[in-house]
Amino acid sequence: TNDSNLFKMSKNYSSNLIRYCALFLCLLVSGNLMAQKISVTGKVTDAANGLPLFGVSIGITGTSLGVISDVDGKFAIQVPSKDAILAFSFVGYKPKQVTVGESTQLNVALEQEMTELEQIVVVGYGTQRKKDLTGSISLVSTKDIKSLAVPSVGDALQGRAAGVQVISSGTPGSDATLRIRGAGTINNNNPLLVIDGVPVSSGLNTLNMNDVESMQVLKDASATAIYGSRGANGVVIITTKRGKGDKSNLTFNYFFGMQNATHVVDMLNASEFAALHNDIMANAGLPQNPAYADPASLGEGTDWLGELFNPAPMQNFSLSYSGGSEKTNVYVSGNYLSQDGVVTNTGYKKLTLQFNSDTKVFNKLKFGNSLTLNNDIKTSGNYSIRNAMLALPTQPLYQPNGDYSGPIQQPMWDGDIVNPIGLAKTVNNSTHGYNLIGSLYG
Repeated sequence: TNDSNLFKMSKNYSSNLIRYCALFLCLLVSGNLMAQKISVTGKVTDAANGLPLFGVSIGITGTSLGVISDVDGKFAIQVPSKDAILAFSFVGYKPKQVTVGESTQLNVALEQEMTELEQIVVVGYGTQRKKDLTGSISLVSTKDIKSLAVPSVGDALQGRAAGVQVISSGTPGSDATLRIRGAGTINNNNPLLVIDGVPVSSGLNTLNMNDVESMQVLKDASATAIYGSRGANGVVIITTKRGKGDKSNLTFNYFFGMQNATHVVDMLNASEFAALHNDIMANAGLPQNPAYADPASLGEGTDWLGELFNPAPMQNFSLSYSGGSEKTNVYVSGNYLSQDGVVTNTGYKKLTLQFNSDTKVFNKLKFGNSLTLNNDIKTSGNYSIRNAMLALPTQPLYQPNGDYSGPIQQPMWDGDIVNPIGLAKTVNNSTHGYNLIGSLYG
């Protein structure tokens, strides 16, 4: 054989040798990798009751590999090494990650993921998850209102629920007027109030704000499917707090505030009124009041609105206890509210007691109650802000002998408005209210 053929054969032999060596190395590495894989088996259960969970996703973090547990909660998976991390996930349960380690048998318990209260909505016939709602419902967070220095739940709703108009007269003890669906013809335009499942007509000021757990406003026509014609003007659903678990809590709340009348109308003083009155009489061709001959000498005179409105304190005390055991949960609270009105001789005092309990008698028998007891006292004089604006600033508040003054001459000179401060302070009106709202279930 010549040299060229020998060279070709040697070259082919070398190439084939390299290919075979490379193939051998690949098979060797692949075999080692296959040998390194670890088979892991186990079972997934519910941490609360120990029952197996079917359909739990078990995946290897950092890869797309994974399996699903069977009807008995069992699973089997191949992991590349003992350092692999398995991720367990299931709807309604908290996700969990477990490192394989030296063990090839893993038993994993998943904890249920409790839904936050803000995501649960009371809809009149039970509760629903917020994302499942199809009706128009406004949720009012109790976190937003618990720090408000207002006397009633109705006042706390102002500006907190879209589409809900809250009208408050400001009179101590008066309940706010709610308008949810505009002007209607049923039930005097007022929405239906449901407290702890009981439709009531006593208003929202019977409740203690610190006792409120949640507030929902049903605004669309679907509320009539639950409550009939009573829900035609909307529904306000309020649930009060209850004892939870085996943990006891004692809570004390107190606030103090001062109230003042704002944006009070700026009225004429005595000198300004006397000058204007002289012009009126002259233009009408009527005799002028001799007492107004020198208007500048009359000075400021009487500020009737200033005498009628005064800074007024308001304070609220609230003490509550919640606790429970394996079979019984209890919530008890007491609240005292004292509010003086910015109008002279007006005020409001309220005492509220709340008692809610749940008792499990047997496995399939449970009793409970919701009870609210309220007593309030509203006081006021015979006052009129309009008459205080109409009273003449040239009329003194008191006569020289200390009695309240009044018009003594011609009405066209001194007017005919009875002393508004005298009426507000000498006339006393008092209203005592007693309200009981309660429900029992078994």
